[in-house]
Amino acid sequence: MTGPAAVSFCATNLNTVDRLPASLDSVERIGVALARPFEIVVADGPSDDGARAYLEERARGSARVRLVPHTERNRGHGRRLAFEASVGATIVPFDTSIAYGGEYAQLLDAYLRLATDRMLFSEICALPRSSVTAVGGWRDLVGGEDIDLYARVIRRFGVIAYPTGRPDSQSRTISAVDRQMRYVRGSRLGRVARMYAVQRDQIVGANYRVRDLMGFNRRKPWFARVALRGFFTLAFVGSRLGGLPPFDLGRNNYLVFRDALLESIVRADHRALDVALGSPRLLLTADEREYLSRALPRWAEYAAAEPPILGPK
Repeated sequence: MTGPAAVSFCATNLNTVDRLPASLDSVERIGVALARPFEIVVADGPSDDGARAYLEERARGSARVRLVPHTERNRGHGRRLAFEASVGATIVPFDTSIAYGGEYAQLLDAYLRLATDRMLFSEICALPRSSVTAVGGWRDLVGGEDIDLYARVIRRFGVIAYPTGRPDSQSRTISAVDRQMRYVRGSRLGRVARMYAVQRDQIVGANYRVRDLMGFNRRKPWFARVALRGFFTLAFVGSRLGGLPPFDLGRNNYLVFRDALLESIVRADHRALDVALGSPRLLLTADEREYLSRALPRWAEYAAAEPPILGPK
């Protein structure tokens, strides 16, 4: 890397040694293709599966890779540390469990040439450092850390949405539960406590009410819904007793986020990027579609758009 990094690929990591090498290789290939100075900054919690040792070795062998070690099993904390340790004017958050396709170099290059303060949303996202700083950055949330930030950035600066929805654009993702369980070692009680903390912080990050969470679970059988309502209620109470309040943007942040993405796709904002990766398509689960169909006034317009802008996840 020559000169200060123009782009900082930033991630939080814990116990992903089975996926970490492929993820870093893919990000490094994208960075090289950009033909700009870049860095890869990974904040690693107390990984005990070999990921920490691998990152240390990788950092010793490449000036492009920097390790930020820490001791917290907290994704938002790791995101924040990686961001604070980075120097690039553009931040590209990535997931160390995913290997990304090379076509995202074209997308990021077009975004960088546009020189906008709006966020880029795709399978790999990008944000100006100035926009992240202006809204206060990532917060130390166990879950919901990204939507907590992205909703604030989008509300203030806007978004260019260009999700490709292509199955070959990245490696198969792990489930949200699997990702969180990598942060846990030990008893079943510890795993339950982790999922409670994740749900509590997702409520903070997305500014959910219990009715919102139940709205995502309308398709569940009645007995599962009864159990979930109890769990969500406990997590909601915990979210209001903690030290981090939710940001109130007029409705829950998930709706702020999804509505802004769909509006951007309908407006064809992606055409400003001058890159052809096919028609944008946002992938949603059946539960998400069910919830959004009831919560977004413009859902019928989005669902009927031609060419289709929605796909199954």
